[in-house]
Amino acid sequence: MTRCGLILFLSLMVPVIFFESGCAKEKAEPGPGVKTESETDENTAQSIAQKILSFNLVGHRDNGQKKWELNALSADVLPNVIKMDYITAKAYGKDGSLTLKARTGVYDKITKNVHLEKNVIGKSSDGARLTTDSLDWNQKTESVSTNALVRIEKDNLVSIGKGALGNPALKEVELKKDITVEIRDNPPTVITCDGPLVVNYKNNISILNKNVRIADPRCEITSDVMKILFNPKTRKITRAVAIGNVVIKRDGNITNSGRAIYTVSDGRIRLVGKPRISVFPKETPSIDKQRADQADNAFTGNKRFN
Repeated sequence: MTRCGLILFLSLMVPVIFFESGCAKEKAEPGPGVKTESETDENTAQSIAQKILSFNLVGHRDNGQKKWELNALSADVLPNVIKMDYITAKAYGKDGSLTLKARTGVYDKITKNVHLEKNVIGKSSDGARLTTDSLDWNQKTESVSTNALVRIEKDNLVSIGKGALGNPALKEVELKKDITVEIRDNPPTVITCDGPLVVNYKNNISILNKNVRIADPRCEITSDVMKILFNPKTRKITRAVAIGNVVIKRDGNITNSGRAIYTVSDGRIRLVGKPRISVFPKETPSIDKQRADQADNAFTGNKRFN
């Protein structure tokens, strides 16, 4: 090739090289609003749950003391929540601890609250037992709550109601409505009310509100409010104090009073506040009827005629 031919060939190749380089650069830079392949993969990974076996999480107070502990057989980790199966949770309070077990639950990463569902069972460090269908643990207020039907057993006292709020050790529990309390004694005593019911095991007292009714084989008492007092040593019920619009039905008689104190052990009732008693005596036979009955008995007692 002559020198002039070489110069002409190179002059034709240079624009092609610059054109191809420019196209490659334009392809590498995406336009506005277009995600790169790496960004798309990262967002997809965040939306997919991570399956973890033998999940464990612990929360502490500012002083380093353990506040709560969460264990699960398996967990699905999502961006804001952790879904768990076969859970054991433990809440620690100044008065004791509460161990909870449930089939499923959700841990909120932002609020650090826990929601438990399906066969929820709780046991406090001093022997109280709670059963319900669902339960929420609030880490900020250090309380457990539910809107479902709940049953709490401790010593000889069984409390059932719809909706509840309590501290970690269940030392103080409030049942919201539709309350039934069973005192397992001899004889047994059953108390019902519209609610709420506040049970304070620490101070050995329970307070029932609205349309309270206590019944055992010896009497029936209704009132606006009723306080149940426990013996701190035996943990048995000692007295029931009825307050407001008290009505007592016993042996067919009715007594109205502003206040009444009922002793569970012997069934005695002390009335306070100008009681009014309505006596309904049983019907007694007249003298003539008694004589007629005697004559009839004498006649039927004779020998039969031949």
